[in-house]
Amino acid sequence: MPIKRKITNAQDSLSDVEKKIADYVLGHPQAVLDMTVAQLAEASDASAATVVRLTKRIGVGGFTAFKIELAADLTKQNIDVDLNADIARNESLSRLKEKLLYNAKEALQDTVDQIDIEVFSEVARMLSGARQIYIFGVGASFLTAQNISQKWSRIGYPANALNDLNVLLPAIANGTKRDVLWIISNSGETPEAIYAAKTAKISHVGVISLTKFGNNSVSSASDISVHTSLPIERHHRIAATNSLLTQFMVVDLLFYYFVSRHYDASTNAINRSKDIVEAYQNRELRHKRNFISEKKI
Repeated sequence: MPIKRKITNAQDSLSDVEKKIADYVLGHPQAVLDMTVAQLAEASDASAATVVRLTKRIGVGGFTAFKIELAADLTKQNIDVDLNADIARNESLSRLKEKLLYNAKEALQDTVDQIDIEVFSEVARMLSGARQIYIFGVGASFLTAQNISQKWSRIGYPANALNDLNVLLPAIANGTKRDVLWIISNSGETPEAIYAAKTAKISHVGVISLTKFGNNSVSSASDISVHTSLPIERHHRIAATNSLLTQFMVVDLLFYYFVSRHYDASTNAINRSKDIVEAYQNRELRHKRNFISEKKI
């Protein structure tokens, strides 16, 4: 993941002093390349120890490695800094293809790079023992909720996607610690999602959340949080593009990780699901053929 993206992703979890250093680096990346730890500390009104702590917090071994990654970032950035923009008036199709593909690759790579195996293991553990799985999301996040429901239902788990609190709340109010609520919210600040998480905690229902990276209300109210990278989208976005892509990527990775650890049971369930669907499709096909034959007669 590019160093500047690492800094941006970590912004919400940084201390005030660390944020001052981060802001200075983001605002003066070229100048930082020629600085020592002490010089960067002085320029950002911080201590040398805090500079080193920041580099380690974002997953870089030390200040020298930090500058090497930053230099690589700046070289890559020269390719086309405008590709991160949303869209402009009367853009060509070729330009839109280039821009969307670039942003999708960046968002997906950033998401994959920050995935935590311990988090995945805990999510898999919670889901494997669940009596009932509720997946909640509003707006575009409901599409991800439906994706989760379809996948886990195919391998024999009762997974219901919901986007209405009037339906969800009575269910989790009568839930137990063997039930799981999986909340999807890109911002992590959707009012309905926050309320659902807090209600689930009262009933001792386990809460999994899928949000963008950083501190947010939904993650704070969850037992375990899975994160996507910060989406490469404007605040007032035209559509949920990269955020939806990264959510689907995380769900796919979690699903394959889960199936690989419950392989025999999952593949048997998938085969049963496939056989039932094929039997229905063949029945419908025979019905249509008979109907057409009768019309010809």
